[in-house]
Amino acid sequence: MKNAQRGVTLPELLISLLIFAMISGVAVYALRLTVEGRDQLGLADASIRQMQIARIIIKEDLLQARPRVTRDEFGNANPGAFLGGKGLAFRLPQEGETVLLAFVRAGWANPGAEAPRPSLQAIEYLLIGDRLVRRSRPYLDDAAGQPRTDRTLLSGVDRAEIGFLLGETNDGLAWTDIWPSPQARAPIPAAVRITLTTKQFGAFEQLFYLGEPAR
Repeated sequence: MKNAQRGVTLPELLISLLIFAMISGVAVYALRLTVEGRDQLGLADASIRQMQIARIIIKEDLLQARPRVTRDEFGNANPGAFLGGKGLAFRLPQEGETVLLAFVRAGWANPGAEAPRPSLQAIEYLLIGDRLVRRSRPYLDDAAGQPRTDRTLLSGVDRAEIGFLLGETNDGLAWTDIWPSPQARAPIPAAVRITLTTKQFGAFEQLFYLGEPAR
């Protein structure tokens, strides 16, 4: 008599399918976590890269700051060559905009002096909504209808604070939130402190040393 061949029973098949489904579910979940983690790392890397580029641009602008007083669209001279923080309170506010800094920088390339403009450039840094924006215009003195170029450096900014170094005292470094300041002895501050609060990284402080002001 031949031995009866033993096959897979229905309960065994169901258990095997259950185990396979569990293993597949864990594998899919792990794969999803890997993809989400990679996406999060990509977003964080892009944000850090954006911050680094913004810092480089701000640093280059500030290092080229020059003591050149500009005029507004009405022909009135501004109260200083370098304006920042509460020192810009005299300007009429624009809805949704907060001006943080306004100054003139050198080093604007004009090969062969072919463009009808100087090598100096008027620069402003603003908070527009939740964006840190660099604004430039082709001519130093403002005028109605003059074109402006806006470049978003950072997004997701909730708050921005500006400080200006007055000098060193016995108690440490003396900072002010207004420029030009009554205590200042130079048209351009020796250093600028920018504190930004973002949704992703919270509050972080950036220090920019301008060195000996150009005269």
